[in-house]
Amino acid sequence: MTGTSLFHEQTARQRIAALVDPRSFAEMLPPPERLTSPYLAQLGIPVSFDDGVVIGKAKLGGKEIYIAAQVGQFVGGAVGEIHGAKLTGLFKAAARDQVPCVLIIESGGVRLHEGSAGEIAIAETMRAIFECRAKKVPTIAVIATDIGAYGGIGILSTCCDFRVMTEHGRLGISGPIVIEKWMGKKAYDSANRALVWKTSGGKTKYLLGDADALVHDSADAIRDAVAKLLGKSSAITLTSVKTRQKELEKRLKRFGDTADPDAVWKAMGVRDIAGASLASGPEFAAMAKRGK
Repeated sequence: MTGTSLFHEQTARQRIAALVDPRSFAEMLPPPERLTSPYLAQLGIPVSFDDGVVIGKAKLGGKEIYIAAQVGQFVGGAVGEIHGAKLTGLFKAAARDQVPCVLIIESGGVRLHEGSAGEIAIAETMRAIFECRAKKVPTIAVIATDIGAYGGIGILSTCCDFRVMTEHGRLGISGPIVIEKWMGKKAYDSANRALVWKTSGGKTKYLLGDADALVHDSADAIRDAVAKLLGKSSAITLTSVKTRQKELEKRLKRFGDTADPDAVWKAMGVRDIAGASLASGPEFAAMAKRGK
């Protein structure tokens, strides 16, 4: 798989292979281990040999990394007990070995079939991420697919030091269908792709500061962005948490009652809305003013 292929069209294993140094990836708990969800089997639902996530160790630009990629084709990349345990173990290994950890996200959140087990799994993974950050071990989330990062995984991604997004990526607490269900179709039409991408897409998330890099939909571009972040980290302190909370309060006050996403773009310095909508990620980043 070449670096010029569209990243969002690749499979989880193809994405890993395209990002890391050739032949450097060593998968942990590979297919022959067949770690599958006991809950899905009890419900008569088909299982997957890797429970929807690929984990392992590799090199990127000659530097050792731990890396994981979620499999969106399996129950939408949703997290269950086994899936979450694999992620938790990977981040714990990263903290132990002082090796950066990269997570390629493609998930709608918790696997509803597994209920509390999935919620607990995400919470444990978050704790492992904070272990990394306490030791100044870089944690990087890549959000670059149509499924995006929603629900618990959306929250988990914000626990990482950095987020690399493409305009295909989407990030939010609740997915479009869930929002429509609770607010009504008139308030939020989940079938309106332009609306969905302008509220949770990579361009808007970059504008608001939720994404640290907005790049082309290619492995080459994502690899370059990740490589630049491997030597950086941001340990969490009480001061940093309070500062972030104040930023979010200001955002809520500024945009909380805004129904039109174009208004957010304009307020953040995007003057040519039509042109910005058609621009590539890097072109948009050049046009946009990331206001405070």
